Amino acid sequence: MKSLAYALMFLVLGWILPVQAADVTEPTQVVEQMTDSVLTVLQKNEGRPVDRALKKEVANIILPHIDFTTMSQYVMAQYWRQMTSAQQDQFVKLFKKLLVKTYSNSLNHYHGQRVEITGSQQISQNPPVAQVNMVIQQPDGGPDIPVIYALLQQGNTWRIYNVYIDGVSLVLNYRQSFGEIAASRGIPALLRDLKAKVDD
Repeated sequence: MKSLAYALMFLVLGWILPVQAADVTEPTQVVEQMTDSVLTVLQKNEGRPVDRALKKEVANIILPHIDFTTMSQYVMAQYWRQMTSAQQDQFVKLFKKLLVKTYSNSLNHYHGQRVEITGSQQISQNPPVAQVNMVIQQPDGGPDIPVIYALLQQGNTWRIYNVYIDGVSLVLNYRQSFGEIAASRGIPALLRDLKAKVDD
């Protein structure tokens, strides 16, 4: 169940339509647009393998619309301040590649799931943070999987910096595993491990 939930996170995370530069797109609109887009694409591809071209297309779309820097800062927590600028840049690049690799590979788990947005709310004004709630409905009648997106407004655009899937925070999940490595073996070892995972 957990692997399916993480797979479907990228189902609805991976396809975000461009926003108009002149208008601020509301967080709910961003999620609605990306959900409609990804479901349309996956429904057309259903029954066929997810090939390299589709994975590349997913990567090309998601990269501009996720705030990987903010996500990385939250993931590394206190260790972020201990890293040099070069180490921070390297971590952001490797973490981005790891997420794209992990979750684009999980697109094979789509089997007709439906998505329903259940609400949204403004979490703070300074900085402007919002959350959008949704559920992933299983075609076989299984339990719904709750998903919460945390978005940060940057200029006229809302960008995702964290996702909660079935109560599990993406940021906190990685913070725990990466923090253990940084604490026991050091930041250089963490970066080496990340590079090995990305290059594997």
